[in-house]
Amino acid sequence: MTSSFQVEVYKFLHQKVPYYGLLALLLTMVYNAITSKIDADTLSLGFGAVEWILIILIAVGSAFFAMEYSNQTILMLLYKNAGKLKIYLAKFLVIFIYGLLLTLVAILNTVLLKFLLAGDIHNKTWVTDLLFNMMGEVVYAVFIVGLSFMLIMLVRNNAVVICVGLALGFFGGPLATNLMKSFPSFVNLLKWNPLNMIFISQQLTKASYMQISHLTNLQLVLGTLGYGLLFAVLGYWLFKKRRI
Repeated sequence: MTSSFQVEVYKFLHQKVPYYGLLALLLTMVYNAITSKIDADTLSLGFGAVEWILIILIAVGSAFFAMEYSNQTILMLLYKNAGKLKIYLAKFLVIFIYGLLLTLVAILNTVLLKFLLAGDIHNKTWVTDLLFNMMGEVVYAVFIVGLSFMLIMLVRNNAVVICVGLALGFFGGPLATNLMKSFPSFVNLLKWNPLNMIFISQQLTKASYMQISHLTNLQLVLGTLGYGLLFAVLGYWLFKKRRI
């Protein structure tokens, strides 16, 4: 497993896509900082980083897997490894760590932009809220990486996976909310739909979101991790069955 992980790290660092993702995160944060009112709520969301990190992760994660097939390197990879599980787990771990790096960069960049562009913020709880929201983002990263791996194995088209990521980032929350409002009698069931898990990046600091998601913080964390594990297992099954 260690050798597989080292190989995947080497390949990941020699691709351009991860650096594009990092650059996209920084640019979108700067844009939001310049064009938005800087207050405690804006800072606690990392100038929109909580939304963009998940989009970047699903794009980079799917591209990282897709390139093995587009470049025909999957044959050599399978030849040098004892089984597909090691390959899959190594790739999963690399993308998850990349998500942790993006989260750390987002926190540091938020503090830097606040220092450069904003005056004193009267509500001092934004730092704590930012850290909790980013913790939620880390939990949600398990969901996103699992989803991206499953989708790239299922549809085999990176552009489609990226479109799904964009739709999830911008419309996932409203869709989940409207679904529960449309069928109030089934809220206890519909609250567990995967789209609802997106609220984890904000609910940990805003108890009012419980009225929207209809889930407690613990339920939201367990649901997010549960779906992440489910997507990861399905992704591996599809990867194992996929013909070269």
